[in-house]
Amino acid sequence: MKKILLSAIATFAMLSSANAGVIFLDADSLTTGSDLENNPLLTAEGTITYLGEVRQTSSDPELVAAGSLGNVFDIDNGTDSASFSFDFDVTSFSFIYGGNSGVFDIVARDAFNNIVDSFFQASTSSGEPAGPVTLSGIGIRSIFWQDPGNNFAAIDNVTIRTTSVPEPAPLALLGLGLLGLGLSRKRRA
Repeated sequence: MKKILLSAIATFAMLSSANAGVIFLDADSLTTGSDLENNPLLTAEGTITYLGEVRQTSSDPELVAAGSLGNVFDIDNGTDSASFSFDFDVTSFSFIYGGNSGVFDIVARDAFNNIVDSFFQASTSSGEPAGPVTLSGIGIRSIFWQDPGNNFAAIDNVTIRTTSVPEPAPLALLGLGLLGLGLSRKRRA
């Protein structure tokens, strides 16, 4: 019976880790987010919505953001802020960032708008990329960032991790199968 229990725990762990999702956002590709300022991105985990600008970096070192040579996710010039929102739970949000001697302030919030994690840097230097930085917590539903100094504050190479909960039906079937296996072994003995 002890072997059956250990087998059940191992199987459950494999099922749980198999359901963990990873989404990569790069503002250079349509499939990874270059059109996010115009349209939400549909993923296997759910929908990602972005409010901000997808901007092309330049060869000017003052404007090279997040170590990227192409497009980046940047604050909106009208609001001096940007945000990602998710209709699914996120457990971590990693990114690299850069700017133009601005202030970088980013927060992760849950579905109730409570701050789950945050990061602040008083100066982003002269556009040098920094990071990666990871915001993590249970149930992240939005990421909001701004540059209170009203300068260029961009992020790129975003990795979003989710942990999907296994559906109950497969787990119930696994439990019934293990119970049947245990009963058949008991009868043999």
